[in-house]
Formats: sequence, structure tokens, C-alpha cells
Amino acid sequence: MPDSKRRLAPAPPGAPGSNDAHQRRKNVGTACLACKARKLKCTGTAPCANCVKSRLECTLDQTADKRRRGAIKRKIDQLEDKEDLLFRLVALLRECGNRRTIPLLNLIRSNASLREIQYFVNHQVPRSELTQTPELIEVSHEMQRLHESDSRPMRPILHAKRLSDQPVFQVPAKPWTGVATNDSFVSHLVSLWLTWFHPFSSWVDRDRFIHDMQAALLGAQHCSPFLVNAILAYACAYSEYPEAYAVPSDPLSKGAHFYEEAKRFLDKEEGRITLPTVQGIAILWARACLIGHDRQEWIYRSQLAYATHELTQTYSVVASKADEDELCMARVINKTCWGIFNSTTTYALLHGKSPTIKPPQQPFFPPVNYSSDQDEWLPYPIPAEGMPSHSASLFNELCNLNLIAYDVADFHSHKETPRSRLQMEQRTSEFRMRLREFADRLPQCLRAEDEVEVPHILCLHIYYHAILITIYSSHRPSPEMNHDLITPAQDESICLSSARSIGLWMQTYRSSWDLYPMPSFNIQWITPALFILLEHLEIEANSEAFIILCVAVKAFSRRFEKAKLILRSLQDTVRERKITLPVETDPLFAEFAGLRLPRMVRIKEETSDPGSSDV
Repeated sequence: MPDSKRRLAPAPPGAPGSNDAHQRRKNVGTACLACKARKLKCTGTAPCANCVKSRLECTLDQTADKRRRGAIKRKIDQLEDKEDLLFRLVALLRECGNRRTIPLLNLIRSNASLREIQYFVNHQVPRSELTQTPELIEVSHEMQRLHESDSRPMRPILHAKRLSDQPVFQVPAKPWTGVATNDSFVSHLVSLWLTWFHPFSSWVDRDRFIHDMQAALLGAQHCSPFLVNAILAYACAYSEYPEAYAVPSDPLSKGAHFYEEAKRFLDKEEGRITLPTVQGIAILWARACLIGHDRQEWIYRSQLAYATHELTQTYSVVASKADEDELCMARVINKTCWGIFNSTTTYALLHGKSPTIKPPQQPFFPPVNYSSDQDEWLPYPIPAEGMPSHSASLFNELCNLNLIAYDVADFHSHKETPRSRLQMEQRTSEFRMRLREFADRLPQCLRAEDEVEVPHILCLHIYYHAILITIYSSHRPSPEMNHDLITPAQDESICLSSARSIGLWMQTYRSSWDLYPMPSFNIQWITPALFILLEHLEIEANSEAFIILCVAVKAFSRRFEKAKLILRSLQDTVRERKITLPVETDPLFAEFAGLRLPRMVRIKEETSDPGSSDV
């Protein structure tokens, strides 16, 4: 009796009953693009059998394989590749001379992408040098491959860094915004804004705003959907979370979805003036200045001037009442008006415009006990310990400084008013004396003598020197006059000294906090310093400061289109005047090689002239 359980011999390969095709396909996680288009079963190899047979180009995207095992393997491979690249890049920096490593370091310090680093390797390093350093060629290939693998649309992935992210301020998304429903993401943005923008532009009462936002009650005195969405729109510039992009991976779209939501809520206000409305308009104005939208900037600046005036009138009525809550609100309104005055005065001074908001009539500061002004500042999201903020002292001194800046801006903006040379020089000396007195009276906590200071104190010193540059670059002393006022040589010396000081403060900022989260208004103060230094690069100290400031502007340009205009304008000036830039800045301008800025968006050339009145 034959054995009914006897196994059959396997069919030979290629026989009709062969299951080779099934074996080839069972582990295929994705098909090539050609097979997908033709709806054919793909072998999952490159080239696949169908493409070989049809003589088609076979493109297989392994990242489209969504199986868990494949995704984990790709992630491990990417991490190993990046680790290997890191070691090779360190070896490159160790072995090559300063002539190439310093420009590369400056490019990296400006938060360069892999594509930009690869561009530097391919275009800025001569082929002869590439031959001598073959590891450089391999680094270039590795960077290209890594960039291609990292250029996929961003996805909201919960990686380790995000899981460990603990925002300083925990606030709800609802009922304030319909764009985001994730409380942690909204808390992330609010914490970024209050950490890096608010301390120097203090027109929102932080504690009262957070209290009302946490209460999640519409109609609050210190919070509104319009104000919240305006803050979120601005704060997206500081975030790298995928949700910060209205269009995935497009830097220009950061915060655009929150901005549209803010505009919708502003329309609902229908001209009603409240404290959150005025604060929100101020933020939209600052955002328009930041991204270089001139028409929006002009519209919001006009609205802000009107709204602040109306708010001041409200203050004068409320201040006459004895109710403690109303008096408290009056103090908040007064501080808001002074905060907006500070920011608009800074803008007017450094853009050669007439100030649109006058100094508020009420005093800006209660007495401050400088020794007890120790409120804590945390450098979120940088993992570091908190440090004294001295925010009350800073606000008082910033108001003092901007009273001087207001007079400077008002004096230089009236170009149609005829003034004698003696009047010009007398006012310049007067402004200089007031600035010197301001510096002498500065409290010890704001003198920035420690190795590490909070960013907003460093910004105060940068702003001080930017005012000095504005005064003396707008001043043209007459060599014919015999009086004891400043001479042309002294005029130029003060501008260069202040420009170098801005470079030193910027270097301190970069070494302490990195450049990426730097407050955006710094770009206004760096620009005049750059153009002052440009004409005197033969002096080593000037060249060093110029390099530092170029790195800072390049870092800004990765977040804000306006900074790119500055770099392009700088490069145009270099070409027109045939100036030789330090080799250390070469990779910072590589993006603009062969490009010229259209005349309609060029920064005024007077900015680069130390004797100009437009800075």
C-alpha cells in the first residue's frame, strides 16, 4: 500500500508550478514609480524586472516602505551615516589649514543646512585642494546623500527632543485658536515668544496675560483670541516644529496660518479699542517689519499709532477713578504705551523715519530696588539653569534711552528744515552727552560685566551703540569751523568704535546663546554697523567685527527673508566699490553668487555712506 503521506518533490525552477515569483514578491514593501504608474506587480529591486523588460528608467523610493522593520532599519542607517559623517568632518577640520576651516566654521555657525555646506565644499574649495584631501570629497558625497534623505516633507514625529520639551508656560489652545488643538504646541510657541521677544519689547503684561489665558475665558481683560494668534504667528519664527509651517518645509510660510486667524479676529473687533487689541496690532506690525512686508508694515504702523492714542485717552479717564482694579489696569495700559513707544522709536531711528508715537505723558517707571530685581529668566528651549532677568530695571532704562533716541530720530527726520552747520554740531554734541550720562547712570545689574548675561541685557548694549552710529553717521561736521565740537576724524572713529563694540557684543551673544533664537530686532542694529565697517576692512579689528556680524546676518537669513536683502545689498555695494571681503565670509555670500538685487527692493545706498542721514 503506497504511503499516502509521501512528500512530493519540489518543482524545478522555471517549471509551471514554480513559486519563484511568489517568493520574490512576498517581501516587497513598495513598488518603483514606473510599476505604480502602470499598476504592475514590482519585484522591489532597482532596476525591477518590469523596467528591464520595458527598457524604462526604474526609480525606487525606499522611504515609501511604511513597514515598521524597514522604517527602523532606514533610521538606524541614517544615524550611522550621520555619525560617520561627524567623525570625518572633525578629521577634516583637524587636518586642513585655517584658510579653509575658518570659512567653513563661520558657515556652520550661521546655522547652515547640509546643502549650503555641500555647496561650499563643491564650489569654494579649489579642485587642487580637493585632490590633496580626498576625505573632503567623501564628505561632500555624504552630505549630498544625507540632504536628499532629509529633504522629505516634515511630519509631526515624536522624537526624543520633543518628548523632553517642557515649555516654561503651560497654556490651553482652546478657546483661543482654531489653527492648533495641541496644548503642548501652543504652550511651546507662547514660551518661545515670552522668552526671546517679550523681555526687550515689553508691551504685554506677562503674568496677567498668562493668568487670563490659562483661565480660558473669553472676554478677559488681558487676553483675547486676536492677541493669542498674533503671538503664535510671530513665535513660529523661533520654532522648528512641523506645525509651525503653514506649508511643509517652506520657511516663508512659518506662522502664516496663525496670521490669517489673527486677521480674521481683528476684523471681528470692528474698530473696538481694547488693551489686547492694541497689543496684538503691535505684534502684527513687528512681524511685518520682520519679514519685510512694507505695505503691511505701513498699514499696521498707522493703525497702531491711532489705537495707542485712543488707549492713552482711556487711561486718562480711568486714572482719575479710585477703584484699585481700575488703577491697576491704568498702570498696565501705561506700561503698554511705553513699551510700544520704545519699539516704534527704535524702528523710526534706524530707518530714518519720523516717530509716529510720542512719549506717553505719564511717567513710565515706579522706583526699582535694583538689588531685589531678581525675577528669573529661563532660556527655553535651551537646557540651562535660570538666571536673574532684571526685567524691571531693563524696562526703566530702555525708556530712558528711547527718550534720547526719540529726539535723535525727530531731529534727523526733518530734512526739509534748514539748519546751520553749527546747529547740527551742537545737537550732535548734546545727544552724545546725554548718551554718556545714560551710560554712567546705568545700574550695576545692567552693565553686562559677567561672562554670561541674559540676551535682553546684551541687546541693550548693542542698541546703545547702534544709536551712536546713527548720530554720527548722520552728522557731517564742517572742517572750516573753529570750535571745540567734534571733527570729521573723531566722527568716523566713534562710528567704527561702536561698530566694533556691536561685533563684540554679538560674539558674546553667540557664544552664550547661539544665534538662532536671537531677538529679531537685532538685525536693524547690525545693518548700519556692517556698512560702516565695510569701508575700513584693512584694519584687522574692523575685519574681525565684520565677519562676526556677517555670520549673524546669515543666521537671521535662514528665518527671515529681510536678512537676505541685507546680504544682497551688501554684496552689491562690494561689487560697485570693488571692495575685497575677508575670505572667511566667502561661504556666507555663496547663495547670492551671480545675483544682483532688483532696484525696487535694494536698501538705500546712503546706508553704506558714513556721512548719510539715512541709516
